[in-house]
Amino acid sequence: MFNRIKKFYTKQKQVLIVISTVLLVILSFINFYFIFNVTAQSNDECLWTEKKSDGKIIIRFEQVKVNGVTWQAGIRDGDLLLAIDGTAASNNLNATKILDKIPYGDYATYKVVRNGNEFETKVFVKKLIDIGGLSINLMSLIWLLVAFVVVMSKLEGRIQNLFYRVAIFSVFYSTTALVYRGTQVDSVIFNNPVLVALVALSISMGVVLFPIALVHFFSVFPREYSFVSKKWFKIIFYKVSIGFFITYYCILGYEYFLIKKTPISNVLGVAIFYMGFALFILAFILLAINYYKLSTKKEKKPILIILIAFFIAVLARIYFTFLAQPIVGLAFNNPQYFTPILLIALVPIAFGYSIFKYSLMDIKDFVKNAIVYGVATFTVAGVYYFVIYLLGLLVSNAVGTEYQVMIAGAVFVVFSFVFQSSKDKFQNILTEKFYPEQFTFQKALLVFSNEIASTVGKENIFDSIQELFVNSLRIQTFGLLLRNEDNSFNLIRHKGINNLDLNLVDDDFHIANYCLDCNQFGKKQVLERQDFAEVLGESSEKYLSENIYTIIPLFIKSKIIGFLLFGLKQSGSQFAGKDLDLLIAAATQTAISIDTARLYESEAEKQKLERDLENARRIQETLLPKTFPKIDRLDIAGKMIPAMHVGGDYFDLIKISDKKLFVVIGDVSGKGLSASFYMSKLQTMIGLYCTEGKSPSEILVEVNKKIYESIEKNWFITVSLALFDSSENSVKFCRAGHTPLIRIRDKSVEEFQPSGLGVGLERGELFQSSLEEITIPFKPNDLFFFYSDGVTELMNQNDEQFGEEKLKELLIANSDSSCADIQNLLIKKLNEFRGKTPQYDDVTSIVIKIK
Repeated sequence: MFNRIKKFYTKQKQVLIVISTVLLVILSFINFYFIFNVTAQSNDECLWTEKKSDGKIIIRFEQVKVNGVTWQAGIRDGDLLLAIDGTAASNNLNATKILDKIPYGDYATYKVVRNGNEFETKVFVKKLIDIGGLSINLMSLIWLLVAFVVVMSKLEGRIQNLFYRVAIFSVFYSTTALVYRGTQVDSVIFNNPVLVALVALSISMGVVLFPIALVHFFSVFPREYSFVSKKWFKIIFYKVSIGFFITYYCILGYEYFLIKKTPISNVLGVAIFYMGFALFILAFILLAINYYKLSTKKEKKPILIILIAFFIAVLARIYFTFLAQPIVGLAFNNPQYFTPILLIALVPIAFGYSIFKYSLMDIKDFVKNAIVYGVATFTVAGVYYFVIYLLGLLVSNAVGTEYQVMIAGAVFVVFSFVFQSSKDKFQNILTEKFYPEQFTFQKALLVFSNEIASTVGKENIFDSIQELFVNSLRIQTFGLLLRNEDNSFNLIRHKGINNLDLNLVDDDFHIANYCLDCNQFGKKQVLERQDFAEVLGESSEKYLSENIYTIIPLFIKSKIIGFLLFGLKQSGSQFAGKDLDLLIAAATQTAISIDTARLYESEAEKQKLERDLENARRIQETLLPKTFPKIDRLDIAGKMIPAMHVGGDYFDLIKISDKKLFVVIGDVSGKGLSASFYMSKLQTMIGLYCTEGKSPSEILVEVNKKIYESIEKNWFITVSLALFDSSENSVKFCRAGHTPLIRIRDKSVEEFQPSGLGVGLERGELFQSSLEEITIPFKPNDLFFFYSDGVTELMNQNDEQFGEEKLKELLIANSDSSCADIQNLLIKKLNEFRGKTPQYDDVTSIVIKIK
């Protein structure tokens, strides 16, 4: 339900803003009407005070203004008012209502008593309006009109919407003018419960939420403060403010319905007044601090105008609230001295001037577009209808009535094609004349679209992208981020960016979801400066400091593959409106081109990998022994089953004499052609060093020294090397990080796992000191089993490993069989276990049995 409402609001936002603005303007004019016609108070430039005498209330004249209208009528301080225009003045409220009915400029007849003597005199009637209410209403109306243009220029802009929100609440705030003087005036509001409720709602929203909205706006304008993203800020500006508003509305509504002041409403009213005043000052302070944080004169100039206007407004409000009455006395006698409060209207005026003069909040293009294209549209339409009119006259006069309709239709069809072509050319001329940047962008984008389709290779595509934005559009700050496999994005092209660590990480897909939500609700998929803190989190500061203003995601099938980063346009303004549409179009073309290049490279890499794998398999096959040597008292079998991807396994049997045999099994850490290269190197070195008189440990030490010098970083080889000697009935065994050696004797299992590092991990000293060589005696029927981890780590379709337990059970159960039979049975069991699951690692094993 909420999403449907949000979606409807987003799609119909423009219409809703127009409607709400019209309604608010009407409300503002109603306020003006009340200020000048309903709540205006008749003024005789003196003060009436009530005094009880003999149980009756008498009205006494005080502070009669010298040379004022009452003074000129002969009335002085201390005189008593008995009646006005023949109606007894029983109290101040009654006398005020009588006088209010007399229009401005007429004379009222006062019956006055002085020293026991009654006399009548005519007093010229003036009117005193609510100057404070007038100032607020004037400010809110101007703010609303400026904010309407601002928000219409960028409907999805965060700052623009906050600015418009301030305007809304300021108009609500100005409705305090509707209840000025309360029941002292005959107002339709207090006679209608529905109007009472609506006015109380409007006033509560305005009084409470206007200053809060003002502070919120200046917390992000012209630059966002870091505390805006803090949790406490959101709590204060949403939960606390709404709670305050509801409380005040309930009390205010209760007071208006009863037409009676309550102590709690007085206390709360004073509290809210001073809170609003403090927030008004706080908003000014936030703007002043932000102004001093700006680095360039170009940035400071428009803000300075607003800051000066705001400072004048602060002074005006302080003067009106605290100083005017103590200095000049009654507002009745000197209303002109209270008029400086009208200067608060300078704030929206200054905003309007700075916005239209310096393109603040991306407003310039919107205004220019509305004016230029509006005039152009009317001009073209006028020409079109004028030409049609002339053609109609010519056709009517030139042909007879029989063919007039047919010929006229043909002429109009021909003219429509000619006119359309002319209109398009005229449109291009307008764009080139008034929007040179946009016109250049359109041309460059057209060229880019045509050329990029035939561009081969990622690097060439990246160069074309940089050419489009940097050289063609002369953008001084530009960057291209591209996605990695770990959901991070790295900067691969840039201009004007000093901090090259502008990488992004989107592990939780927060950025992607934000962009997709924008698309779902009909908003442009763009990150703008005001969105950085919310969407980018801690990374936002890096982008703000590099003067990045706009980020466009590169989408392929709802998946972000990169981002385009932009600073300001060549003119110094931020991308907005039509420019953003062009950037999004360019981003779409860019994403397609990058993805096409990726697919092309992926296919080429796949073909290269297949060739490498085939070559690696061939090399691997040449490394394996073609036949098994004949050694006294030893039964030997060995097998390697290559994986789908070459895994780097290797084994060899090197005969020294009829009684001595070196057995070697190894596993290179990598895969593919490089793995086969290191296997070949290992075989050559093992074959070179396995000679009479050499022990397994001595051979591995020598091999490690040679391999370390040539092996790539993070690569290594695990090796097991054993020397079987049937004359000594023993085997010397050394292990460099490889799997253990298994011996089966009398149906029991024993593992030999001497210490040792993998070959190629360390230069020599540590390798040699950690390498342990052991001697294992053997007797007839002993079974020795060498294997790679591909045997025990073989996976089935349930992601289960074959494991050491199954291996040992198989060896024990078949230890009486020949080595060839054991080998074949193991391969059969492994294949049955694996089923249809692909084999991802080589499976290698050597079985040796003592006869």
